[in-house]
Amino acid sequence: MEISSKTDKGIVRKNNEDSLLVIPPWSSISISKKACLFLVADGMGGQNAGEVASHIAANFTKEWFAQKDLNEITPQMVDDLINSANEKVWEYSRQHPETNGMGTTFTIMIIKGDKAIIGHIGDSRVYRLNNNTLTQLTNDHSIVGEQVRLGKLTPNQARVHPARGILSKVLGARQFIKADIFETEIKADDEFVLCTDGVYCMLDSEEIEKIIKSTQPEQLADTLINAANKAGGNDNSTVIAFKVNDIPIKIPSLFSFSRILKLLKNYVNSC
Repeated sequence: MEISSKTDKGIVRKNNEDSLLVIPPWSSISISKKACLFLVADGMGGQNAGEVASHIAANFTKEWFAQKDLNEITPQMVDDLINSANEKVWEYSRQHPETNGMGTTFTIMIIKGDKAIIGHIGDSRVYRLNNNTLTQLTNDHSIVGEQVRLGKLTPNQARVHPARGILSKVLGARQFIKADIFETEIKADDEFVLCTDGVYCMLDSEEIEKIIKSTQPEQLADTLINAANKAGGNDNSTVIAFKVNDIPIKIPSLFSFSRILKLLKNYVNSC
């Protein structure tokens, strides 16, 4: 698996309220769980409360993954995770009135073997490039997203619509939520992109597809965010991109040569 990830505050915003979580196959946690995890979260709320919401959700997910028995991963487990993360954000806002009304999108992929379970609430997205065709796997939980599904707006009209930021579902703003949970089979050479709306509101689907097809996965997060910023950078933008090389997903042993190479390569890229 080849992976890249990045989050950026963009050109206009002063703060970055996005969060991401990448637990790659070669991490010690993934090796013990025989699974890997990817999450993007786009926080919202005044006085930096959105940043708090997305961080709470990401940190809770990391703890959950480390502590959970993952011999088998089911949609119900992911649904329980999202509801527990929602409760964490909700309770924090109840205990800290200055953050009242904060929330976050929450889009997660957990991969084990040749299956991925996707959990989703809000308007962050998962794209898959398969057989040279780009598909959006998630539905936007937004007012304009619903209008697109009803055929009243085109995706490009929705992308620039004045109401595009009004969400119908987010994590943490209400005590109870209902997320989209579904399972999908993954295949060798599939490429996936998880991103927040700071990317796709700046770049239409055709531009995103062109960039994915012309960029190596390990440079893809940087390239997409740079393109979004060049197009205006009106919002925070976050990308996790990865390509599946082998099925089932290979989880290396703790002291394998391939794992050491991956760790060294990631260290060099982060410097």
